[in-house]
Amino acid sequence: MTISYTLDVSQTSTRSIFKLLFRWRGSIWKAVLDQLLIWTILYLVISVIYRYVIPENWQNVFDWVVKYLNSGLDSYIPLTFMLGFFVSFVVGRWGSILSGLGWIDDVAVNIATLIRGTDEHTRILRRTLIRYMVLTQALVLRDISLQVRKRFPTLDTLIAAGLIYRDELDIINKTHDSYSKYWLPTEWCFQHIYDARQFGKIQSDYLLQKITSEIQKFRHDLAVLLKYDWVPVPLVYPQVILLAVRLYFFICLFSRQFLRDSEHKDLWLPLATMIQFIVYMGWLKVAEALLNPLGEDDDDLECNYVIDKNLISGFTMVDVGAQPGPALRKDVFWEDDHIAPLYSLEAAERSVHPMVGSASNVNLVKHMDSVTMTPHKNKLAKMPEDEIRRRTVVVDVKDHNIHHSVLKKDKKNEDPDRTLSRVRKRSHIESHDPQPPIHDIESHGVSPRFDRLSPRITSQGEIQSRYSGDGPDERNFRRW
Repeated sequence: MTISYTLDVSQTSTRSIFKLLFRWRGSIWKAVLDQLLIWTILYLVISVIYRYVIPENWQNVFDWVVKYLNSGLDSYIPLTFMLGFFVSFVVGRWGSILSGLGWIDDVAVNIATLIRGTDEHTRILRRTLIRYMVLTQALVLRDISLQVRKRFPTLDTLIAAGLIYRDELDIINKTHDSYSKYWLPTEWCFQHIYDARQFGKIQSDYLLQKITSEIQKFRHDLAVLLKYDWVPVPLVYPQVILLAVRLYFFICLFSRQFLRDSEHKDLWLPLATMIQFIVYMGWLKVAEALLNPLGEDDDDLECNYVIDKNLISGFTMVDVGAQPGPALRKDVFWEDDHIAPLYSLEAAERSVHPMVGSASNVNLVKHMDSVTMTPHKNKLAKMPEDEIRRRTVVVDVKDHNIHHSVLKKDKKNEDPDRTLSRVRKRSHIESHDPQPPIHDIESHGVSPRFDRLSPRITSQGEIQSRYSGDGPDERNFRRW
């Protein structure tokens, strides 16, 4: 099961950090706490034996061994370097597997739109194409994912699940291909859409090619999953990493002991090494969990959910998408010269920084009346004097400076927070109206008398007074 924590980190606050740190499922604590407990117990047992059991001459030998093991340990086993490369490689591989898991939405939209017809046979055709594609996905995933294999332990369970019929399964069983038979449902899809083109269900060869390309892309993504399962990470690589981390902390059981001649000889727990254990082992657990994301760990991908989603959404999309859409009508911004999308009062509090170039508001000619434009000096050196005069242009920038100063002044006079505060107060007053008006925009449409600055119905006279000459001009409308 994939552990979702996205909502917990929607804000960068102390509360969000603590909510993230102290989760249990899929957390670092669940991954390393038992191993840390075992390591700590072993460390304390060795410490007790060193301090109270063995004789002094053996203690001297133990002191020598500890000093030898602790000298240059981090340089002999560079865990940071090794884990960094390994985790980066595994995370990249995990992302490719996630992308290749296969989503049917694009194919279903194309099938629903491009295969025309409202008769029962056409509906059966569209739904059969979706079923064959989900069947292909189930056949692939049950061979590479243990969670899907548990759901469909035999091919007969696919019949019970409604993904295949007995005669179709007999065709698969009778097909002689010693390598794989995943291609059969895809081949059936191509046969059906070719027949649909012959009978005019698909209007042109170009549309036929669009549908086949989407099916091929879906099949290609599943083929990528098969390749990742067929060729895993070379065995030596994870072996080296797993061995290095565990060998490092096995050596630390001895090398991080507090010796008799140490200034920290009265300490029992190596807190710094325990923190190091949590960090490095947690880092390693990330790589172990993502090495095969199609397994049954907490953070493995939900393969069964993807199959269910593709089946249900695919059937729904090809059924609903083939029906006529809503009638065309004018949108609510039809007569607006300056479109102002609406926000809730809470969402309007957030400042919006438009995508404007960082140098777009810089006026480099504010102290100038004109700008002289000439060719580059390398070209000027090769031109005669008359051509230089002909190619030299003087540009008047007075209008530009006036326009820039007006825009700068208007921007300075704008106060979005004050305007929002007035709207909020007005909304608060109107919310206490004993008989507030009820608006149903979706069912009745937007009336021309609907006030989009505040949710209320205005009178015709109020509209005329607001938007006539007595009101603000366009430039000062927002400030007003």
